Order: sequence, then structure tokens, then C-alpha cells
Amino acid sequence: YPLSFLEMIRHKYPEALSKKVLSTNDIGMIQHYFSNYLKNGGIPEYVKFEKTEYLKDLLEGILYRDVIARYRIQDEKALKETVYYLASNIGKEFSYTNLAKTVGLSSPHTIANYCNYLEQCYLYFFVCRYSHSLKKQIQYNKKCYMIDPALIRITGFRVSEDRGRLLENIVFLHLRMQTKEIYFHKEKKECDFVLREGNQIVQAIQVTTHLADPEGKNREIEGLIEAMNTYHLREGIVLTENEEDKIEVNGCLISVIPIWKWLLLQ
Repeated sequence: YPLSFLEMIRHKYPEALSKKVLSTNDIGMIQHYFSNYLKNGGIPEYVKFEKTEYLKDLLEGILYRDVIARYRIQDEKALKETVYYLASNIGKEFSYTNLAKTVGLSSPHTIANYCNYLEQCYLYFFVCRYSHSLKKQIQYNKKCYMIDPALIRITGFRVSEDRGRLLENIVFLHLRMQTKEIYFHKEKKECDFVLREGNQIVQAIQVTTHLADPEGKNREIEGLIEAMNTYHLREGIVLTENEEDKIEVNGCLISVIPIWKWLLLQ
């Protein structure tokens, strides 16, 4: 894995980690480093020199060495288009069938293989919609996340920066580095992450840039509450860019936590 945000702070601003109470200046500095992390990720060589060509060469090397050569991929164009599509749609649902059509392949099975190869070399990770039925899990749409925020930025196509998806990707990577069993929840509403231990879901997490917009707040809270009710959880988490709060809804306690703080607490 690239460097985590905690590792970045240990290197760049270690004094903040020893304090029980952070000053306004400490919080400002950590937020500054978090903005840099959101943009530049944690690949040491890129963080140090910020040369886009290095990331492009790294990506090309991974694709040719670890995927195309290893698995003898014939259709390089379809594989690369798959890589670009996934980077452009971080945290969004997709199906193997629709993705195959998008990149001009006739077989969803080939796309499933591509995704498996990309996960084996730690470039992408795929998350299933949770169901007690393994068969349904396999049939449902997936979501994907990428190994580093900077790689998303240079690989994907987006008209404007989708900050919420990048934040979601950072949260996913943190959970993945902790080897959590990660799913997403979707019934009438959606919840970004539900974590399973043993045979049960033990935590529900929603990620958003902010809760200031009433419509957005209702959507995020309702999705989290639905997941909490479905899996019999009394507490849930909403991770935002900078907001902090406690919200009680029908006996359920929701902790609103800045992502940068959550990353340093884990």
C-alpha cells in the first residue's frame, strides 16, 4: 500500500499526534496536509516530486508487467479502457455486462477476469452489495476503488473534481488496510460501507463532503439509518470533510466525524 494519512502526519507533523487537545493551529495544519493527501495521495516518489509522468509510467508498468504480460491479454485496448472507466467511476455501481458493452467486449466473463487481475495486482479493489445470499452478492452490481487518490486523478476522466468520491476512496483504503470485510448496503436507500465480522454486520459508515445541505443531509442520514435498522446497530458514523456532531434519531446515535480526525484515531 502507499503511505496512509497517519503515516504522512507522523512524518510531516508528528507533534500533533502526542497532544490530547489540538489547537486551532494544529487543526489548520492537519487540514492542510489532508488536502494535500487528497490531491497527491501517498506514493512516496510522487508526494516528494509531484511529477505526473512518474505516475503514468508506474501505471503503465503495472498494466504491462502485472496484467498484460502475466495473463497474456490479447485486447490491450479493452483492458486500458476498463482501467480508465473504473478510475472515472470510483464509488459508483457498475455491472460486468454493461462495462463489457462500454469497452466493446462481448463477454461479461472477460470483464470479470480483467477486474480480478486488476485486484490481484492491488491497482483496484471491488466491493459487493451485502446480502445474506452469496448467490445474490455475486449477481448484484459492484463498486470499485483505486489504490491511490493521485492515480485516480491522472487516470480517470472527470469534468469537475468529485471530491465526495475521492473522500470515499480514502475511507475505503483505510478500512482495507485494516483488513476489514467491506460491503455496501442498498435497499430503498444506500449506505457507503457496512463492515462484517464473523456472520454479522458490526458497523455502518456513510461518507459525504458535508451535511450543510438539508436535502443531502436527509439522504445521507436516511441511508445510514436504514442500514443500522437492517443490521440491528444502535450506533453509526457519518464521515465528512470538517463537520463534527452527535445526532440522535429514534434511539440511534450517529457520530459525525471529520475524516482527517477519524483517520488519525484508528
